Amino acid sequence: MTNDALIWLLDFGNPAVQYRARTELLDLDDDPTEAFMWIIQKLPVDWYRTKGLWYVYYINALAECGLNQSVMPSEWFEPAMDRIQTGFDFGCEAFMLLQAMVALGFGENPEIQDIFAMLRSKQLPDGGFLCEKRKAKLNYIPKSCYKAVYYALRLCSCCRKKGMVLAAEQGIVRYFLDRNLLFRRDCPEELVLNGKEGQQNADVFHPFEVMRVGIHNIMETISSLGYGNAPETASGWNYLDSAKDDMGRVILSGTLTKSYLPKEKVGSPSAWATFYALLAEKERL
Repeated sequence: MTNDALIWLLDFGNPAVQYRARTELLDLDDDPTEAFMWIIQKLPVDWYRTKGLWYVYYINALAECGLNQSVMPSEWFEPAMDRIQTGFDFGCEAFMLLQAMVALGFGENPEIQDIFAMLRSKQLPDGGFLCEKRKAKLNYIPKSCYKAVYYALRLCSCCRKKGMVLAAEQGIVRYFLDRNLLFRRDCPEELVLNGKEGQQNADVFHPFEVMRVGIHNIMETISSLGYGNAPETASGWNYLDSAKDDMGRVILSGTLTKSYLPKEKVGSPSAWATFYALLAEKERL
């Protein structure tokens, strides 16, 4: 794989993106030390003592850098395992944490395998999920939460890359294909998670968070599962292509006010989004 966007990525991307580009786009062996040191210097010193969502975000920061838990202290991940064992509620934050832990190399852990075994039985009729605290308040069968289902889809993708196939995968994939990835099933002209420009799931929003994802992430996830050429993905590819400049770099249209990854400038080429777009195209073939 050689093109202008990849050359730019290898020259100007941050150390984590460069590491992932070499290993995942070019299939080269590479040392993760520089990527590890880069992200550790960016995180708070005591980040692993952080409570709530920000702890989940920091775990995701490590996973996004392509790292493995074997090079890190086990105490960093003890709160994550405790949350998975005692508080997994099948919501967006729970799936976000679980996927990151699998990416970091915890997929064979017995407690995580127990969650995998429960997923199929917890799926709603539409193939997705809704957090338990919301389901408990309802006296009818609800629709799934798009956010939770996306992170479940991302979990399926991550498991595939680790050599595992989840029994719930087919229903989760169908949930997204039924909506052409981006649109409400009950209103095909309306985007899921519709909002102001730069904050929609059809925009290039990075890094992802529980409320917003980003088209480059969606296309990479669905492509990695083998559906990149499905007719239902056409609108997604169109959205992603429209966000590229003449070099094929993807322009960032939105980001977090406070980010768990070093911020990139909105309106400029994004190293992360360009990496995911290139990876999506590679996996699509």
